[in-house]
Amino acid sequence: MICRSYPKRRAIRGASLLVLSMLATAAHGQQAETPAPQDDRNADIIVTAQFRSTNLQDTPLAITALTGEQLADRSFNNIADVGRAAPSVTLRLASSGYGKSTQAYIRGIGQTDFNFALEPAVGFYVDDVYHASLFGTSFDLLDLERIEILRGPQGTLFGKNSIGGAVRLISQKPRDRFEASIEGTYGSYDRIDLRGMVNIPLVAEQLALRLSFASKERDGYVDRVDFACAYPQLAGNLTPTVSQHGNSCKLGTLGGESVRAGRAALRWTPSSDIEVNLAAEIIRDNSEGAADSLIYINTAATALVNHNNNRLIPAYGIPYDGRFIVDPYVSFASYDSKFLGREVPAVNTVHSESYSGDIAWNITENVQFKSITAYQKFNGRFTQNANNAPLPVALTDNIAGFEQFTQEFRVVGTSFNDMLDWAAGVFYFEGDSTLGGGAYLAASNIGFDQNDSTHAKNRSAFAHGTLHLTEQFSLTAGLRYTKESKSYRFDRVNVPAGTPFFAGGAFTSPEAEMDRVDYKIGLDYQLTDRVMVYGQFSTGFKGGGINPRPFTPAAAVPFGPETLNAYEIGLKSDLFDRLVRLNLAAYHSDYSNLQLSANGFDNNGAPSIVIANAGSARINGVEAEMEIRPARGLQIDMSASYTDFKIKDLGAAAGVSGGPTLDSKAPGVPEWKYNAGIQYRAELGNGGSLTPRFDVYYQSRLFNEWTNNPRAAEDGYALANARLTYNAPDEEWYAALSVTNLFDQFYYVNRFIQSGTYIFTGQPSRPREWAVTVGRRF
Repeated sequence: MICRSYPKRRAIRGASLLVLSMLATAAHGQQAETPAPQDDRNADIIVTAQFRSTNLQDTPLAITALTGEQLADRSFNNIADVGRAAPSVTLRLASSGYGKSTQAYIRGIGQTDFNFALEPAVGFYVDDVYHASLFGTSFDLLDLERIEILRGPQGTLFGKNSIGGAVRLISQKPRDRFEASIEGTYGSYDRIDLRGMVNIPLVAEQLALRLSFASKERDGYVDRVDFACAYPQLAGNLTPTVSQHGNSCKLGTLGGESVRAGRAALRWTPSSDIEVNLAAEIIRDNSEGAADSLIYINTAATALVNHNNNRLIPAYGIPYDGRFIVDPYVSFASYDSKFLGREVPAVNTVHSESYSGDIAWNITENVQFKSITAYQKFNGRFTQNANNAPLPVALTDNIAGFEQFTQEFRVVGTSFNDMLDWAAGVFYFEGDSTLGGGAYLAASNIGFDQNDSTHAKNRSAFAHGTLHLTEQFSLTAGLRYTKESKSYRFDRVNVPAGTPFFAGGAFTSPEAEMDRVDYKIGLDYQLTDRVMVYGQFSTGFKGGGINPRPFTPAAAVPFGPETLNAYEIGLKSDLFDRLVRLNLAAYHSDYSNLQLSANGFDNNGAPSIVIANAGSARINGVEAEMEIRPARGLQIDMSASYTDFKIKDLGAAAGVSGGPTLDSKAPGVPEWKYNAGIQYRAELGNGGSLTPRFDVYYQSRLFNEWTNNPRAAEDGYALANARLTYNAPDEEWYAALSVTNLFDQFYYVNRFIQSGTYIFTGQPSRPREWAVTVGRRF
């Protein structure tokens, strides 16, 4: 009994210390001798998380919102950076085996795998258009008004069920005035960024056009080296493919970027009651292979021992072993599986096109109709030499394609003399994907080319309302019905034989179908004009799918949805004449039918990857966010979170080789997470202003898969960024010097146990980098 209650006591004690620490900091801020003027108090941030514009502090939800200016101040360059500023949130770029994806976890719930057979646990929305796959979510922060991160299940409002939470990117809309900007950045690894915007009013107060563009170029930071050239005495019969030049045997690099993006937005307001927004965005990302390096090789594994003795040593005179682990910033990957006759380029690309249109019509003064129509398509290729060596052991090639159509209709209104705010609507999604390329696992005598495809549909209807019982007290309730389906066709051919991979040839798996009702009920009470408390209960789910990596048809089976019952209480406050903003939230979630994967071997010794619903877990957590403006020009912001994830029941996964245990912690979820930033704007009179800023981020130990293998875990680490910004007196010219990873902290962004479980790889962190930015606003 004592042992079981300890995590709860630890969570309560941690939450108490967290709250007391922040309240003490707030009290210190109150003692400032000179009160900040009105324009130095915490500004109102308007969000649209409930389909209407509301003050962030008056919205009874756990939301982190950052404006475009705040993103720049923190030197955030992509969506993965933004996760550092929000409690209970992990956003990280995927490893080389998962392509241009953002692996997102909120409050202990997330998704690592990009495969289209699986549903994201955290929803990504760009201007309210749902992005149905993790692949393609490594968004650049192009001309954004703000980002909103909503924590907790979003089952009753947003376009598609998001069990963990939602990340919303809201772009700047065209405006009825001319404006433009241009910005250039030069930095480490020959980084050259260029971005700009022009806003043109075509017809006064009726039609405006906004054009935005971005270009990024940066060399890779992991060297890809010819092993036989660099270490001839250890290379056996391998022959160099490059001639040594000086001390260099480089074949190239990994982790380099080459991206072009453009966006056009047209806003038409033919009358005061109608607004039409059309947008088109094109991205051409031709980056080289993602950074990847060897961490560990289990040379005692039976499959590897056999491969070394029977194939590698006879052919090359050396085994695959620890000689290929020399430096996390060096890879000996050749991207060539000689035994299976496959060689692939070292690439990590995505080409996307997105088109959307929304129509807002004020039917009456209190009722608005909105239609959001969108079409997206993207394709890309990402490869991984999983053994990071010139010896053929494991090579994967993914050629992904996806297209989706979404349609949403909403009606939002206010009734009964402003006593009821309500929203209702329907949502439709249809998506098709393809996955080509193949897997070439020489050590397991498996090699195949593939031409798989997926088809998915989602239809839902929702209603949501807030009843203002008194001026201070409100009741919120919501309901959503969802019906969805997914099918997967497996079409694979053995390499080099050319025979069908599956006995009987290509086949389509049984369709995964389900329907679901989610609901929410909440109360909020305005204690004062600047202090609100709230409580809510909500449900959510993550759709089912089909096991996408079977080695026999019998393993290509559907699995069901995950479900969540979530309880939350919170406080939102502006204290001491709005000099201090303190938001707190505590939650308890009952998490059922977890979609767990087990990587291992089947009874015939072949690699086996199985995904199945298993057992349940409970998640407890506490979150705090604070902003302080103790004096003119001085701003301090911080957040912290504690997450306690505990598996209660493994169900069918109990005892499965390569599966989780009752002691397993959820992957991608650090127990503790903190960030803090401080900046001071020093006015230089007629010389403009100078603003130094310093940020620090910490996360505790993080596991990367359900077995919690310590070699695949990342110990806690802290990162620091610094930025110095100069603004000219007229605010038109500006310049900034930024340094990321200021103290050159090394860590792995992610770690991965390759299929077969004897190769451990990881994406090493970017080292300390500097950049100089110069911009002009017109």
